[in-house]
Amino acid sequence: MSKSKYNVINPDDVVADYGADTFRMYEMFLGPIEQSKPWDTQGIEGVSKFIRRFWGLFFVNDKMSLVDEVPDKQELKILHQVIKKVSEDIEKFSFNTAVSALMIAVNELKKLNCRKKDILIPLLKLIAPFAPYTSEGLWKLSGNESSIHLTDFPEYDESFLVQDSFEYPVCVNGKKRFIKSFPSDISKDEIENTVLDLDELQRWIEGKTIIKTIVVPKRMINIVVK
Repeated sequence: MSKSKYNVINPDDVVADYGADTFRMYEMFLGPIEQSKPWDTQGIEGVSKFIRRFWGLFFVNDKMSLVDEVPDKQELKILHQVIKKVSEDIEKFSFNTAVSALMIAVNELKKLNCRKKDILIPLLKLIAPFAPYTSEGLWKLSGNESSIHLTDFPEYDESFLVQDSFEYPVCVNGKKRFIKSFPSDISKDEIENTVLDLDELQRWIEGKTIIKTIVVPKRMINIVVK
């Protein structure tokens, strides 16, 4: 890309077409700041769609729809995971992975149809450095008079990041047959006793002799039969 070849992307044109926040966030999303990156029109379209999707979390039928309901564990886990990730990435100047984490969180909250104020307002503060105009607009529409950029940056709570359960791949002779979720604090003996009684397992061990059951905590379960 060179001025002499007249193939330079004019930032003013991009801002006019997509807005300053989309341009800013796309620049961060391209990759590590110390590396050269190719310009990709499809990529900036993706960032534009993300910002619209984020904006849509706050509205139903063009009306602000934040609710005061208490967040559930899943929503709190999504929020505090992304706060932790973005905070750490900002410290490392890894803005591309921070933007990626925000995109994942918004998609997950969208699937849950989450419109809870205690989730979306901290998320709004989290996205503010990346999309300052969008976040300021939503902040004011949420009933706040001062600037969002004068508020405290959200902090994550480690207690919401504790995994209550773990999904174990259950294998028979090393081949995965199904997945079963167990509480994170369950013992190996309890897992072994429970898994051997599962209806899902019986079809794979019927008529066979169980040689041993191998439980690797928070990794996998393998039943050896012959």
